Amino acid sequence: MGFYGPEPFDTAEATYVWTGLGAPGFFSVNVKGHAPNFTSGIQLVRDPHFVGGLAIDVMGWTGPLAKGTTPYAVHGSFNGLYLPKILIVGQNKRLLIDVKEIPFTTDEAYVKHVTAARRLEPA
Repeated sequence: MGFYGPEPFDTAEATYVWTGLGAPGFFSVNVKGHAPNFTSGIQLVRDPHFVGGLAIDVMGWTGPLAKGTTPYAVHGSFNGLYLPKILIVGQNKRLLIDVKEIPFTTDEAYVKHVTAARRLEPA
């Protein structure tokens, strides 16, 4: 039987996308790591009880437990006002990361930018 809980991660990066003058933007967060074998449903979840900023938990379903790990990459978007740093929390560590900024006037412009960048990444 599986259980839902924090997953280990290796790297995390965040970008804040400005969506217009006087409007809040959103954080685009990417996390990579190696989860225990038989882990599924890995997602980034905003910690609703964290005070003083933004904390993102790396969560997933694991089980049955087995030897070895499997690499994963997960992405999440979170609305909010700009913060220069956010906290990523996993099973193996708590990491305060710097947030990059991208000034876009619309969400659609950012989606086009990300889509074009992903096509250029080597497989």
